[in-house]
Amino acid sequence: MNAATAARVLIPSLVLLGSLLRAQRDYMPMGPEVVLNTDFTQIQPTQGPPINVTGGIFVFRNVTIPAGVRVRGVGTRPMIWIVSGQFLVDGELSVNGEDGQRVDTLNSANFPAIGGQGGAAGGRGGHGSPDALMRDAFGQNGFDPLNVMGLGGGGGLLSCLTGLGRGSAGGGGAFATEGDPFFLVGPGAGTSFQQVRGVGGQGGFGVSGSATRAPNGGRVGLRPFVDGNDGNDFFGTAVDVATRRPVLGELTVLMGGQGGGGGGDLSFNNSCVLADPNFANDPKGGGGGGGGGCLVIAAAGPIVVGAQGRITANGGHGGGGEQAGSCNRGGGGGGGSGGMLILASATAIGLNVKGETYANNDYDFCLSADGGVCRTGTFGTPVVVRKYPNSGQTLPASFGASYDSAPLGGFGGLGVIQLIAPFGNNADGTNTHLDDGILLVRNGNLLSGAQKQRFLGWRGFPNAQGLRVDDFGNPLPTGRTDGDIRPAPVLMPLF
Repeated sequence: MNAATAARVLIPSLVLLGSLLRAQRDYMPMGPEVVLNTDFTQIQPTQGPPINVTGGIFVFRNVTIPAGVRVRGVGTRPMIWIVSGQFLVDGELSVNGEDGQRVDTLNSANFPAIGGQGGAAGGRGGHGSPDALMRDAFGQNGFDPLNVMGLGGGGGLLSCLTGLGRGSAGGGGAFATEGDPFFLVGPGAGTSFQQVRGVGGQGGFGVSGSATRAPNGGRVGLRPFVDGNDGNDFFGTAVDVATRRPVLGELTVLMGGQGGGGGGDLSFNNSCVLADPNFANDPKGGGGGGGGGCLVIAAAGPIVVGAQGRITANGGHGGGGEQAGSCNRGGGGGGGSGGMLILASATAIGLNVKGETYANNDYDFCLSADGGVCRTGTFGTPVVVRKYPNSGQTLPASFGASYDSAPLGGFGGLGVIQLIAPFGNNADGTNTHLDDGILLVRNGNLLSGAQKQRFLGWRGFPNAQGLRVDDFGNPLPTGRTDGDIRPAPVLMPLF
């Protein structure tokens, strides 16, 4: 069996295995946070003694994550749950990447600003000022999901010429996208706010996009999708009902997202000599954010995300560079990319949506594999503490120029979310047979028709003209149209 064939059969096989299992143990964690390492961990079921788990595959009858409890997956392997009954999330299940270290010290370039660890099977962020023995020409590149250095976001560059004054920023990790093409504010001309494309901010001084802004920011990470067709950017096999054809996903392995690159340093004495014995005085760049991990839930029974529940595989934020994390001397670390979420149920997937949709300025998502940004301190402007404003608010048109007024790190790319449920008959009036087994509930009311469409935010498959259409060939909205799931999900039938 080749890798592509294995990808097609893996998830349905996991669901079938769940239905055949006679697992007698349930799992319901009780602590405020439970960390499970997918390489090796010990997990306490509700009945009996603890279970040793190697390889990241957790097999139970029923799983319940209560409100107020967070279960976090770390390690080098994907986190895979195989459940013969139901999987209920009222708290949070997370394989988020960790944030890169913000620089809050002075004259310490001999101590790296640590990149954030990736979530389960996610890549680590690159270190700022990575070499403890000599001056760094650039921040460390982010790592890919196999923790191979170099495929994630590129490190920012050293600023060592008179008058430049600030190192450049690290680039963001990439996965389904490079940067965030559907962010609230778009890029400007030239290099202005290139961070939203995933490229690190330019070093040096000057207004956003100015020709005096040098050296160049770190490059964006290298996407794992290379065939130019964004209609197959997923794992396994989907069905384009409009054309009645299978669509084989380009990914052949389960994987998380990439880490962002570390920020670049500033030479304290305008010397480009790497062997300068006093290099420790260099203001240093921040650490890159870790990539979001990979999480698979395969259940014979229903998968339910409750009114307070969330499942997340977000990329970590890059840390701001010196001084005090505000990037006014060292460059910021790039954001980690979002990872991968796959929910597969032989019965149904129930999602309690929160508030409004992303298209209507609500940033609280029930499912997310979002990319990170660069977080600063409050020592100087700009001040960036999170990716989005408060729900209900928009960003001013000047946000991009403000973010780019200092060498902040590039945005991490969006990840991949796949929802796999039984094929239906379009009884809910959404013009697709693929979401009948996905139940969306808002304030206790089951959604259907146009309301379900906008909260689900499915983008369909490209037709011959490249337009994304539903099962009946009707064009679907494009652009910033995500619902309560970010990024928009890939819908797949359970064969």
